[in-house]
Amino acid sequence: MEGNYKLFKFLQETGYFSRRSAIRAIKYGLIKVNGKTIKEPWYIIDSNDRITFKGFEIRKAKKKEFIIYYKPRDKVFFPKEIRHLIPLENLPKPDEGLIIMTNDGEIHRIYHRKSIKNRYLAYLSVPFETIPKHENIKISQISRYEAIITTIKLSANKLRKVIPTIKLLKRIETEPITLPQDLKPTEYRYMSEDEILALKNFLNIS
Repeated sequence: MEGNYKLFKFLQETGYFSRRSAIRAIKYGLIKVNGKTIKEPWYIIDSNDRITFKGFEIRKAKKKEFIIYYKPRDKVFFPKEIRHLIPLENLPKPDEGLIIMTNDGEIHRIYHRKSIKNRYLAYLSVPFETIPKHENIKISQISRYEAIITTIKLSANKLRKVIPTIKLLKRIETEPITLPQDLKPTEYRYMSEDEILALKNFLNIS
């Protein structure tokens, strides 16, 4: 970033936000400048300021990066070397599994307009038979206390509210990317060209 910028304009030019969503994020108090919440879209920033969105630093991307990260349970941290990337969809602290992280603003914008399917391996505190039905949830039983749960338009937090008997969720797929079997908790790897292409095709990005 060179020179002075209006805060909303900087957010827009990073690619993560449209003009409207940048102004909305600022007014909702989701943007911090040097650790201070700023709710004025026309606030002036300069090249030395640190801008964060929900705790993640936002920079103008020079190179687009795509990461598959295996979030461990009961942790909220991300490895230092990938903290400049923002999750497409995060996970609550108690849960574990796949998180896709990228600095590609176009993918972030389009992703959140799509009806994304997530698949979880769920461990339950009560028998499977007692799980309530929901139009945006599909459940496949594994055992009395385990199931594969597929959701549409539901975050992990909202899924827990619908099914409060969930003890643990492990996200194994965020459409169209699956959690690699050889990846362990706290580990990450760069997405392959095929995976990036599959994600872009799914989002209709050329």
